[in-house]
Amino acid sequence: MSSKKDIRKRFRDACFSRDEFCCAKCGFKSSKEKAEQELDAHHITSRKDMPNGGYVSENGISLCSECHIKAEECRQGYSASELYSIINSNYDKAVKASTKLSIL
Repeated sequence: MSSKKDIRKRFRDACFSRDEFCCAKCGFKSSKEKAEQELDAHHITSRKDMPNGGYVSENGISLCSECHIKAEECRQGYSASELYSIINSNYDKAVKASTKLSIL
């Protein structure tokens, strides 16, 4: 089993890497070195609604601060289904992957 800190880091790293250190919604470009300061790894479906907190790339998307606020407010264009579509995932894939996640 892994610590929650390790799981969160793997989640961020997996999202940022898959999304090529860019905001997957607006295209803002960051870098590997600056991603943690310039991007957020957003849980598409809330952590509390996913098995083991949903810390899997199938439930995460890299967003800049502005897009992250819009996603948190569920603004038009930022629904869960729209965000899942951008990363070629969906709720069922995210649940399946989250179920396999081991946390303390």
